[in-house]
Amino acid sequence: MCLSILRSTNAGRSWSKARLPSSLIQLADRKVSGSSTNLKGTRNGYDADYLDVRFANAKDGWIYGSLPYPAKVNGHKSVTYRPVFWSTHDGGLEWKRQRQSWIYSQGPILDVEASSGTVYLMAFNRSFGVTVESSPVGDDNWRVSDTKDLFTPAGGGPLSGAIVLSGSHGWLVEGNDRGTTGSAQLNSSGKWISWTPPCESVGGSLAVPAVSTLSHLVAECIMGGFASPLSPDAPRGATLGSSWLYFSDNGGKTFTAGPELGADSEYFGSLLASPKPKTILLARNYFPRQELVASFNGGRSWTMVYSGDVTFMRFDSPTEGVAIVETAKGPNQMIMTFDGGYNWFPIYF
Repeated sequence: MCLSILRSTNAGRSWSKARLPSSLIQLADRKVSGSSTNLKGTRNGYDADYLDVRFANAKDGWIYGSLPYPAKVNGHKSVTYRPVFWSTHDGGLEWKRQRQSWIYSQGPILDVEASSGTVYLMAFNRSFGVTVESSPVGDDNWRVSDTKDLFTPAGGGPLSGAIVLSGSHGWLVEGNDRGTTGSAQLNSSGKWISWTPPCESVGGSLAVPAVSTLSHLVAECIMGGFASPLSPDAPRGATLGSSWLYFSDNGGKTFTAGPELGADSEYFGSLLASPKPKTILLARNYFPRQELVASFNGGRSWTMVYSGDVTFMRFDSPTEGVAIVETAKGPNQMIMTFDGGYNWFPIYF
């Protein structure tokens, strides 16, 4: 098994190999605890090895994630996962290792996102909190952003988080299965300011909003938080543990409840994308099927648009998007849409 990175310049019709950082290849070729490095893990923060790629434009991009390293626990051989981070400013011809001393050596890099000439990095810091740094996309001049009150959970599952950008504005959330522990909003002056996330009043569940325009956001909120009762602010008819859509048309200042998601026989996963207002795509487990469903009327009705376990989705425009489908056997499948999510097509390498 060989690690490679592929590039397409014609919307996925053909692919060619691009150059990887030599230091990354060396790390990937190691054997840890007698086994080759496995880069097929899921994104579970502390206990998974994975790599992600982000590009701001044709020249400036980043590879980041976690890789396994040998360790000892109580005198016994073990494995620990350490954050790794590279940047390129010539389209991937050369990559430079970015060693951020403030990142906790066994903590996850939560997200890397870029927009309007600036790239943002969010990670677990050495003080056991969360830090956001930013840099112009064209160089590696990293500075700590003025985010505050980004705490880490006291218990529960692994830490996770995401940054969502729209032009020069943005939103971030971080936490785990017990709820949101930190959030902030990026204003037009490039400052992160206090922001109340969409699910705060009905249980504080960790919800990454999907942004279709600077004004329009949508999120999925679960009624009731960890060991908490149903909130009096829950929508009429809501039950503890039910999931509802929440919409904002003022850039996330306020959110209002929309339709409830599904019934007892359905389970909607994390919100995946909203390429334009009223268009929403979600993963759904509809036993025994797993599928990608879409609503083109703000959640009032849903249509199955692809059958499979979709674990990642990203739109680069209101019409063009890419997704990853996990398979029970064999490699994961990449699919693309060119009409805003109505139709999806497998991409073959």
